[in-house]
Amino acid sequence: MDNRQDTNIAVELALLVALATLWGGSYTFIKLGVATIPPITLIAARTTIAGLLLLAVMWARGVQMPTDAATWRRFAFQAVLNSVIPWTLIAWGERHVDAALATILNSAGPIFTFLLTAIVTRHEATTPRKLFGVVAGMAGILLIVGVDAFHDVGGGLVAEAAIVAATICYACAAIFGRS
Repeated sequence: MDNRQDTNIAVELALLVALATLWGGSYTFIKLGVATIPPITLIAARTTIAGLLLLAVMWARGVQMPTDAATWRRFAFQAVLNSVIPWTLIAWGERHVDAALATILNSAGPIFTFLLTAIVTRHEATTPRKLFGVVAGMAGILLIVGVDAFHDVGGGLVAEAAIVAATICYACAAIFGRS
């Protein structure tokens, strides 16, 4: 392997660590935010900031927004399925459950994506290797976050169900996004 490939791998690993840190930390920030801000307000602010940032990046890169209605309908559906519903459910759920438990419940996203793909869409082959990857990923998250987060499972059953529903929305969005 040459030096350039080593650099690319190092950069990609650093970006992966940064993404994981930001993504994982968002549950703690949501928990802090919903202590004083209503969930819908928090998510509306988060979405607005993210949207404006993405528009600025697109403008800087010279990327034009699509103008056809069909694309915008798909964007709207994807936004509702991948952002509006799950973020609101997670924010509401975190008013009643710990951020670590929300992280663990949401980590089931790959499992739901695997199951929905295997049972409903069948657009990818279901292999033992994929199943092993999903199980190993879940086990890894449990080890990182810690099984102590499960000490209060069932205490906020409706909130926990809301977070799982958000995770199912993410899985559906991932499947829809492939099209």
